[in-house]
Order: sequence, then C-alpha cells, then structure tokens
Amino acid sequence: MGHDPMVWSPSGRGTQELVKGASRGQQQNNGPNMHYEIQSSGALEQKFHARVASTARELVRSNDNILVIALPVNGHKMVMEKLAPEIIKWKLEQNSGNAELTHIIISSHASLGAVFFMQLLREERRKYLEQRPIDTAIDLGEGDYEEVDIGIRITAWGTTAVTARKISENSVNVLTIRKSVDFCTVPSDPNELEAAGELKELSHKRSDLLRDGYQLCTTLFGKRFQYRRGGLLAISLSNLNPQNHLGIVLGNMSRMDPPPPPPPISSCFDQPKPEISSEPWYQGRNITPNIGRLMEALDRERIEIANALDIEVRTIYQHFSWSFHVPMETPITDDDDDPSGPSLASDKGSAVKMRPTTVSEMNQQMHYYAKTDVLGPAVANSRYVLEDVPYGLVLTVILGKLVKRPAVLHESGIRIISAMYGRDFITENNLLEGLGLIDNGERKVDSELLFNLDIWREMAYSGYFKD
Repeated sequence: MGHDPMVWSPSGRGTQELVKGASRGQQQNNGPNMHYEIQSSGALEQKFHARVASTARELVRSNDNILVIALPVNGHKMVMEKLAPEIIKWKLEQNSGNAELTHIIISSHASLGAVFFMQLLREERRKYLEQRPIDTAIDLGEGDYEEVDIGIRITAWGTTAVTARKISENSVNVLTIRKSVDFCTVPSDPNELEAAGELKELSHKRSDLLRDGYQLCTTLFGKRFQYRRGGLLAISLSNLNPQNHLGIVLGNMSRMDPPPPPPPISSCFDQPKPEISSEPWYQGRNITPNIGRLMEALDRERIEIANALDIEVRTIYQHFSWSFHVPMETPITDDDDDPSGPSLASDKGSAVKMRPTTVSEMNQQMHYYAKTDVLGPAVANSRYVLEDVPYGLVLTVILGKLVKRPAVLHESGIRIISAMYGRDFITENNLLEGLGLIDNGERKVDSELLFNLDIWREMAYSGYFKD
C-alpha cells in the first residue's frame, strides 16, 4: 500500500458510478484530491481508494510520471492517441531536456502496442519541437529524431498480474493472482542482459524505479516478473490467451451463441414464442480432451515460431500451472495407457511414477480441486473473439510468415471465426494497421517490414521501427 492511484475512463462511463460512491479526503465534487473506494474480493480481499481523472491531461499531470494502460486491447489505440500529446507537452514543459523519465506499463501487451505508442510519442515530440518558437533557448535534445532518447520507457507485460471479473462499478472479484508475469522494457540495450530475477535488493531511488522496468513493476506489484530475452518479440509470443480462447470458442460456440426464437411458420401462426436462455457453463470444465489437444497443437505452432526467432517463451502447461495453481505432473494410475514416466518419492518414501498432465486434465483440476475455474462467455460478442482474434492471433500469423513457420491452425481459426461472424477479423486490428502490417483496403502493407527480420530484431529492443 502507500500508493495514491488515479483512474481515467476516456468515455467517463467506467468511472461514473465510482464517482457517485463514498469518498474521503477533500470533500469536493470534483478534482484530483477526491478519493473513491474500490472493494476487491476473492483472492485479494482489500479496500482501495483512488482518485478519478476527467481528462487525459489531468491524468498525466497529476501523477508521478507512471502510467498503466489496463483496458481491452481494442481500446489501446484510442487511449494512446489521447495520452501521447499530453505526455510530450508535459515532459517538455516541465524542465525541458532535464525532465524526469516517464514510465508506461501496458497490461497486458498485444499487437505491438508498445511500438505503436513509442512511434506515436516520437512523432508528437517531433511536431512539438517543430512548432516551438525559434528563440526558445532551451536544449531539448533535438537532432537526429531517430536516435535521441525521448525520456520515456514502456514496459510490456505478456499477461495480466491477476485474473478478475468486475462485479459492480466499484467492486471486483479477483479470481487468481499469477505467480509469474513475463515482461520487457523498451528502449533497452540487448547487449546488457537485464538482471531481473537476480536482483538481491530493490532500489528505492525514484530515478532507478522510473528507468528499470523490473524494479518498478516489482515495487508496485510484487516479485512475480520474469524478463524474457528477445524483448518485444518474446512478449508478443508470451500471451497465450488468444490461442487458448480460440480453442475454447471453437469448441463451445453454441454455448456462447444460443439461437434466437424462431420466426413464425406462417402469417396466421399464433403460437407463443419459445423462451430461449443460455446455459451458464464453466470454461475449464468444458475443455475436453479433444479441445485440449487442439489447444496443445496451437501452442506447438507458437513455440516453433519462438524457436525460429531464438527466443524462449513459456509453454501452455507452464501458463496454466503458474496462473491457476495446478501441477504440471500427475501420478500414474492404473487408468493410464502409458505406465512409463519419471519416479518421484512419495511421502511414505516409496517411488511414485509421474507423467505430464494434459491441458484438459489441468483444466479439470482447476475446476474440481483448485476451484480457480471461471464461467465461460455467455454472449457471442465476447472479448475472446472481438479482442483476441484480431489483436492476438493475427500477429502470430504475421510472425510465422516472417520466419517461414506458417501458423496454419492460427490462420485457419481466424478464417473459421470470420466466417461464423460474417466479417474479416484479419483487417480489424487498428494497431497493426497503424504500423503498416495489415491491409484493410485503404492502407497498403509495408512489404519491407513483413520480410526483413533484422528490422524486427532491432525493434524488439528500441521499441520502434526505424525508417
């Protein structure tokens, strides 16, 4: 505790009820000093108090140069476009070139959002400097726009620190707290291996926290962060939710999309319309062996792409174990077809044969034993589709083509879901569109970016594609 957070909803809807709730601090109707209570339950029982910003300008100028973007990824571009000019103006108005670093955390990162944001920030800085009065005798570090450090660090998380569901406008149920979150910070020097995880003592110096992603994230959210070699390329392949949700959606679409009442048979048909209701269903419980095998095959495609890039990412088994607290191995029983496996000592001293747990089995353990299962989507317009398909799966397909490891199942899944919904999800990613990586019919693809691996490797640490 000891932090003083502020939340901002661009539309205002996300904080409307929060503003109406109980408050502490200065008793005023609005302003940065008003605090509102947020109650969390489940894995984290806690009351928090947060200030509410009414504008992006207020958010940027009322905090300690630390911002966290935590909203569905299909809203990232809009939020980044609102924040970028405010961040640059505030930085350059504070103390010119000597202003403190600004650190932005993206939770969680997808579709090269950090690259889009960094390029947007650099462009806003260029425009600001070009419009600056010519007689302003302040060294703002102008020169080569490509090389100058603009004083901003972006830390990208491969997943969220918690899984949670919003109960009301001022309360949330935390389902699980993840043991491990992959991250990287840009810009960074690939020749200087970050010692994340090896640090014996955290720094309490403000300058160190703003510069170092591991130090900052660990101070704010605890020791759960793991640096992945490969920078943004590794983080882009570290978020397993899109591929996992694809398997879940394909296997459970009829649960997500119950049919509407049928139309009348004829004009004189007078039967009452039948009542149609969707069934509540548990996500993990319905990951059957066949659905589990599909998810494992999707994971193998992702791992092959990572191997071709010479980067290490977590497996689907590590993901479920670390996120939902179930083991990656299980004792062999008489029901198992294959009795072979490593031996482990039991509590009584005798050897127990162990075997890897399948994805389906891990999800059954989540449901019946760990009690970390969650209800699946009850509507077709779920983020599992509208967010994860265009913003999660499409980049994996692009990376597969880049390294000549086609993600056949990923691409097939996108096309099948697109056919189900009657739309083309490949073209619905405005972050990749903004980077010139997809063609939506208006902007053509930058072919050099799609086929030049060296440009991507440099981007993974610089945080932007250089012209």
